[in-house]
Amino acid sequence: MNPVWPSRTLFHSYWQLSWLAFGLLLAAPAWGHGVEASWRAVPTFEIQARYDTGEPMRSAQVTVFAPSNPSTPWQEGQTDAQGRFWLQPDPELKGLWQVHIRQAGHGVVVKVPVGEALGIPSPSSPGFGPLQRGVMAACVIWGCLGTALFFLRPRPAASVGGERPSSEVGAAALEQD
Repeated sequence: MNPVWPSRTLFHSYWQLSWLAFGLLLAAPAWGHGVEASWRAVPTFEIQARYDTGEPMRSAQVTVFAPSNPSTPWQEGQTDAQGRFWLQPDPELKGLWQVHIRQAGHGVVVKVPVGEALGIPSPSSPGFGPLQRGVMAACVIWGCLGTALFFLRPRPAASVGGERPSSEVGAAALEQD
């Protein structure tokens, strides 16, 4: 033992692990986020873009593509401070207009129906079909069953070398020494 450093210092391996665990607890969590967009028909279409946390996508790049030419931008612009963009499409060009909204690696495509396509429901994500719901339910049941069977499995007997002798055997062994 070193007389200068006591055996339990701040540099001992147990303390090092404690400081590491404490530092990890203080670290700020990293949260991912998605993007949501919606539209509503007024004299023009108002498109609202926001992250899934509710924060608006301020000054996001917006590119609009007409249904007649989906490869060449029909209009380009930016969202305002509330994440809104107003689209006034040509009413003669009927069909689904594609509005691409991008900012800092995040993006979403909104399809806005114009003209005869107004009967199309809003571009929110569709619900799950019966097949998808059935597969998801089967996976949840399979996971619960597997977890239950894991914890109900028989435990292996303790190894012979690791068992302690009973007090009678221990006393007899002490008497023989």
